[in-house]
Amino acid sequence: MATYTVDGVPLDHPAGCWKLLAATQVRPLPGVRTAAVSVPGRPGELPLVGEDVEATTIGLTLGITGVNPAGVDQGAQGLELNMRAVYALLGVRHRLLDVRYSPAAGVSDLRAEAKVVTASEPQVWLGAARARLAVVLRVPGVFWRDVTPSTWSTTTLGAPVRVATLDGATAPVLDAVLRITGPVTGLRVTDTATGGWVAYPGALATGRQLRVHCGRMDAHEAPGVTWEGTEANATGRVITGGPGSGFRFLALTPAAVTSAHDRGVQVLVEGTGTTEATLIELRAGRAYL
Repeated sequence: MATYTVDGVPLDHPAGCWKLLAATQVRPLPGVRTAAVSVPGRPGELPLVGEDVEATTIGLTLGITGVNPAGVDQGAQGLELNMRAVYALLGVRHRLLDVRYSPAAGVSDLRAEAKVVTASEPQVWLGAARARLAVVLRVPGVFWRDVTPSTWSTTTLGAPVRVATLDGATAPVLDAVLRITGPVTGLRVTDTATGGWVAYPGALATGRQLRVHCGRMDAHEAPGVTWEGTEANATGRVITGGPGSGFRFLALTPAAVTSAHDRGVQVLVEGTGTTEATLIELRAGRAYL
């Protein structure tokens, strides 16, 4: 059964303090932030691609009871305490909420950062110690993500390779972290779906590693780099090209491979002067519309 959690608290409470009602929505397909350009002498408008998508909202409807966490119905007193707990859970304003969506048994959970943007006045039935509360969550970052990132590696250069850990993604992954172990000269990593690429034109010597963080748009080089570290900055030696390269390093974009259900990300890694020690690693979580 599909359900949500907020900051680790299930919205289908195990003791029955509150539960999601049938009016709760699943995540919607994001709308496109459109732009129209018309020119004289040409019918219609210019065809544009690559538009960004708008933030999405999700409506949740909670049924709140008078049952305490031990499973004992405490009537109106329990209802008031449970409503306070729900208000405190959803009323956080100094940060975004960590929202998890569990679609079904056997399907991996999805994560998004969200905030409550509106809530209706609760319908309360004091005699029955029950209440109904509808709230709307807004996801500023649009895409839902895997809860934890996965790591993939390859030694294949010069031919497109499929990033197996991103199979099943439906939205571009914009915050992948690349770690390259030398030697390699003129490194270039291209997303085959869009043609966007990130490159390190210089030489990466044997025993040295380069980390490129696409989400932060920075790079570091050292004899050994971690996935999250403060090694020598090499951002100025990284160049990008292709769609969107003016405001991001690399968008790993899933595309249909064999069918609409088989979607994957493919990259082309290029470079010269490599040996058996050369290794390209990629760490990222899948993104979903």
